[in-house]
Amino acid sequence: MVKMISAALILLLGVAGCAQDKSPVLPVDTHVISVDKYPRGFVSSLSAGNLLVSCFGNRSVCEINLEDHSVSQRLEVRKGPNRLIRDLNRRRIYCLHTGENTLTILDGNPVRARRSLGTGRITLAGGALRPNQNELWICDGVSALYVLLAGNLRLKDKIQLGRYPQQVAFNRSGSRAYVTLKGENAIAVVNAAKKEEIARIPIGIYPREIVLVGNTACVSNYGSHDISLVDTAKLEERARIRVRRKPNSLSARGNTLWVSCEDSYRVVAIDVAKAKIIGTIKTGFCPGTIKALADGSLAVANPRKNKVVLMQPQKLPADK
Repeated sequence: MVKMISAALILLLGVAGCAQDKSPVLPVDTHVISVDKYPRGFVSSLSAGNLLVSCFGNRSVCEINLEDHSVSQRLEVRKGPNRLIRDLNRRRIYCLHTGENTLTILDGNPVRARRSLGTGRITLAGGALRPNQNELWICDGVSALYVLLAGNLRLKDKIQLGRYPQQVAFNRSGSRAYVTLKGENAIAVVNAAKKEEIARIPIGIYPREIVLVGNTACVSNYGSHDISLVDTAKLEERARIRVRRKPNSLSARGNTLWVSCEDSYRVVAIDVAKAKIIGTIKTGFCPGTIKALADGSLAVANPRKNKVVLMQPQKLPADK
């Protein structure tokens, strides 16, 4: 009975949030690019002006030329390629394969798969490179963070956290890590040098992605259909913004946070400093992963149709 009531409340809150959203609809110019099956993760390529996308259903990584809006290369990789993490210091890309718990190193121009490392029982929910350090941090999606040496991917440390860590983000200096805990409805704050949790911040329901914009940690709460803005100095939530249903992927450019709401055919733009929605884009499809590009455009995955859609808003929110 309790579960049924909770589910009903979440549904009502989500519907109410949609009704309150009166932000302007942003007109966009679009280019649609066909890629392999089920595009999942984006990262800027090692080649200037190109974008890599992992295609989960096709065991491949596609490289997109952003100038002529075409696929310039298809690289076959191991099963279940998901997230992509760029390591500029070593001129390589780490590909996290959730299909078989494997890390693959990609490098070169054109990009090639150089080496794969099985992680055994360590699942690969999400990860990030720690700035100014030789460390790759991986969320296992169950209860812990694993710290690997980025050079040879040797296990260095394990940090026990709460239930279902999904994604990790670092502050600019790399002194702190912020980890979304889906099973705790919270963010764990970790002292990166000591490898220990120092704070736990309650947020919305089923948090997934996390992006830092200045001193604000922005989190997509998939279950409560909102975005938490967390003050990283005070270690507390300063605002919660209701958006469309099932916000998932996040990407930021300047002070603007872009939110992919996969169950409502919308992308939402939020002014992080003002904690308010400043515009929405009607996608015409269920948007997957989103990435804000350097020229102000957006790359948005359409996984159901095996497409990547490049969107250029004609009226961009002002970035300060």
